[in-house]
Amino acid sequence: MMSRVLRDDLLRSQQVQWDLIRAYMASYAERQPLSSVAVVGNAPLEPDAARAEAIDKCDLVIRANAMMLDAAAGPRCVGTACHVVILSRSTAITPWVFQNYRRRAYLVPQAGFVQYHLENRVGLLLDAPFWPEDLGAMPLPNSVVKTRVARALDPLHRPGSLIPTTGMMAMFMAHEMFPDADLLVTGFSFLDDSEQTHWSHHSGGRTKVNWQHRLDLEAALLRSWIDDGSAHYLP
Repeated sequence: MMSRVLRDDLLRSQQVQWDLIRAYMASYAERQPLSSVAVVGNAPLEPDAARAEAIDKCDLVIRANAMMLDAAAGPRCVGTACHVVILSRSTAITPWVFQNYRRRAYLVPQAGFVQYHLENRVGLLLDAPFWPEDLGAMPLPNSVVKTRVARALDPLHRPGSLIPTTGMMAMFMAHEMFPDADLLVTGFSFLDDSEQTHWSHHSGGRTKVNWQHRLDLEAALLRSWIDDGSAHYLP
């Protein structure tokens, strides 16, 4: 059994890492101090100039995985601002993911490696060599971030049975790290359809929902933030 001293040291270390991640993200914000944060998911959305403007006005804009931005000549929909990207190694890479990457913070959740097939063998890539060599992404340790999110979703969950989506991690981090900022959220289909088995992406295509994602729990948590006024959802 872990000693109390060791447990306390571990908790202090995790808090230090949490604070470092928060400071790293905040350092990429458009303005300081932070008064507004947007978290933009990748569910298909209809054009809406007001939504795009609201996103782009935020001091810190966080996007995740198969993200896309509005084209200069296209309709206004999800805006063009992007300061932080939460990026899984296994995500589909859209043309916008690494656009101007030196001007953004990239955070990579622990695990989620890319599967490869070679001469009838299946393995896992421990890195993603198709990413820019100088990306300099910061890792998000499970014990520091993912575990906190899982506990918020279901304090009694069995270890390994619940993996938060990358989008939920982004929203949770914004909600908990910047509680004094207005939080704007958009582009998350599980809020209205928590039983879906495939994701439809704003950039096109569909991917399967991981069986360890609990979209019903994520929808309930997001609704609780909307109801208590700590998050504002834009359809």
